[in-house]
Amino acid sequence: MPKSIKRILKKNKKISVNGSLWIECDGHRFFGPGPLELLERIGKTGSINQAAREMHMSYKKSWEIITTLNEQSLQPLVITQTGGPKGGGSVISDEAKELIDRYRLLRERFKKFLEKETGKMD
Repeated sequence: MPKSIKRILKKNKKISVNGSLWIECDGHRFFGPGPLELLERIGKTGSINQAAREMHMSYKKSWEIITTLNEQSLQPLVITQTGGPKGGGSVISDEAKELIDRYRLLRERFKKFLEKETGKMD
């Protein structure tokens, strides 16, 4: 039977189990906290440029993320609109909204798992 981790570490140390969560596609990171935030900000602002600025991310990096997302999905997750009186803009698709919702649910379950495992550290 393994010892309690608290018997291994110095006294009065706060112990927690932590981790990151992302979805992989063919062994490569596809969707996680960064793409989630980018999609949400594009949805809110209607602009890739504005979303990237708010995240302190380069426009080039935001396009790399969007390109990867769109290449891996059956339908584009980010749809760009050029021209028009406002100079164009971008919207996120219904599929992007579904992916956001599914990822959020997955993160909630993951958070509960981490909390449960932290409780077992005693």
